[in-house]
Order: sequence, then structure tokens, then C-alpha cells
Amino acid sequence: MSATASTYLFMLFGTLAFCCALAFAFNALVDPLWYFGGNKITPVNFAFNERISKPNLIAGHEGNYDCVIFGDSRVTLLPEYRIAGHHCFNFAFSSGAPLEFVDYAEWLKARGFSPRLVIVGLSAGDFRSLPPARNVPDFIKAKAAPESPFLAYLSLDVLDMSKRTLFGKSPLDRIYDRDFHCRGAFVSRRYDPRTPIRDLHTGPFDNRKPIAVYEKLKSVFPEAQFVGYASPLSAWAIADYERIGWLPSYTKALHDAARVFDRFTDYSIPSAMTIDPAMTYDGTHYTEVANDEIAATLLKGGADEALDLKAMTEDKMLAAYRAQLSRYAEKLKLATE
Repeated sequence: MSATASTYLFMLFGTLAFCCALAFAFNALVDPLWYFGGNKITPVNFAFNERISKPNLIAGHEGNYDCVIFGDSRVTLLPEYRIAGHHCFNFAFSSGAPLEFVDYAEWLKARGFSPRLVIVGLSAGDFRSLPPARNVPDFIKAKAAPESPFLAYLSLDVLDMSKRTLFGKSPLDRIYDRDFHCRGAFVSRRYDPRTPIRDLHTGPFDNRKPIAVYEKLKSVFPEAQFVGYASPLSAWAIADYERIGWLPSYTKALHDAARVFDRFTDYSIPSAMTIDPAMTYDGTHYTEVANDEIAATLLKGGADEALDLKAMTEDKMLAAYRAQLSRYAEKLKLATE
């Protein structure tokens, strides 16, 4: 090989190595997949793929936690740091389904994680006759370590995530702060009860297959206290379920599921929280104030209108819902006129 060709190849590989190093350094600083503690440039972390970024965040730090929280996007907003007496990791993610929670729990257990407390936020949508999503990464199924950041952060796709983090909009309607506490991305957005909630009329809540999945999830950590809750839901949605005849199906699904748990609190009953449009931006995802109340009362009780489903019959639960709908009937009517 001629000296000229050797020099050319040296410069080519040198340039490629420099570009790779630059891309890695930029991605590591912004850290869109949460390998290194998050964004070092701004105090905002976007959630591009919580199913991957949350394992990256906890990997190697499992011993720092004695509690884990599972659920869908609504549960990501639960302030884990306000669960008294515990150090919780919030493992909730967008469109999370019960089968996925089992896979993630088994992955954590394989890594030596042994919590004293497991919290599950239930979605009533899981009790509809629809196949649950299952988007578990291969390394979770294999109970292996996450992909190395030295590979992930050489990707052009990840480079685009870094640029979007600094100069674009959040891919979700939620963001995480420097400490990975989740909140709504668009604080000025306010719920309009006249706007139908997505998937509200998908069907009644007659599928009971998730109950066996919750039992399996409980069995992964049999020594842990197993606590469940139903996230708040717009009082107008509950009123709509009553109007079309689905309210008994809804309350029965939650009551049946509650039997699996050591504690179960229902925050979706019509209440001062769920009748206030300022408390939510879409009727299902609630504000920091609302979720602070949930975190404060989840283990010890004391929420003004939430129901302890372990302490009441199915009939009394349905009657309580109907009583609350009557109590707030005037406000329900006024907001939709």
C-alpha cells in the first residue's frame, strides 16, 4: 500500500473515530436513555422509551430501593418519593399492561431485587375484552443486562433523541425532571369535560384474565406487601358509564381485582378531585397535587372520598358511586352546558 493510501485510510478512520467519540459524548451528556443519571445540560428528561430507559436507570442500583411501583402512564405521575417509610422506584410506563409488569418484576428479582412493598396502579381498561399489549425488550425477557451505553450511544437514532431533548418538544405529554420525578409536560393544558376521553366507549369491563396475572405478579415477591389502587378518573367519564349501563361492570372489575391485594384504594370514584377540571389535563392523567394526595394516603388511608375496597362489599361500592354521582350532579351538568 502506498504512503498516500495509508495516510488517507489513517485520516478516514481517525475522522470516523472522532465523529463517534463526539456523538457518544453528546449523547452521554444529554443521556436520553438514562444510563448516566439523565440530562446534564438542562433539568428536563424526555421519556422516549420508558420500557428501556427505566431499566437503564435502576440497573446497578437495585439495592437502593425497597419498593417498586408498576402501572401505566397515569401511574408514572405518582410521586414515589412521597411514599412514607420506603424508598420506591417508579417502574410505570406508557400503556403498561399486567403481563409486562410480571416480566419486569422477574427481571428485577433475577438481579437480586427483594422489595418490602409492591404498588400496582390498575387500569380498568385491562378488564375489557382486548388483548393486552406486550412490548417487553429482549433483555428483559432474557433476564440479562441492558444494552451497553457504548453501543446505544453511537446510534444516529439516539443522537436524534438528544437533539430533540434540547431543541424539540416532548414525545409524550409527560416529562421527567432532573431527579426523574414525572409531571405533565404542558402545565397550561386544562381538561374540558365536553371532550370525550380516548377509548372511553371501547367496551364494558368483563374480562377477568388480568386477575390471574396480578396473582402471578404478587407471587414474584411473596414476602412484599402488595398494594393496589385505581387511579382517579374524570367524574364525567363515570357519569357516562352510568348512563350507558357500564358502571356495574366497572365497579365489579375493580372489586374483583382488589381481592388479590393486601390493600386496595379506589380513587376513581367521583370526588372533589375528579369533579375539578383543573386537577387533570385530559380526564385520566392528574396533577401533582392530586397525586401527592394519593401518595400520602395510599398506605395509611385518610383520603376524604376514596374507597377502601377491602372493607366494603361489591353492592356497597356501586351504591357509593351512585351516591357520589348524585352529590355532584349539578356540577356534572353545568360543566357540559
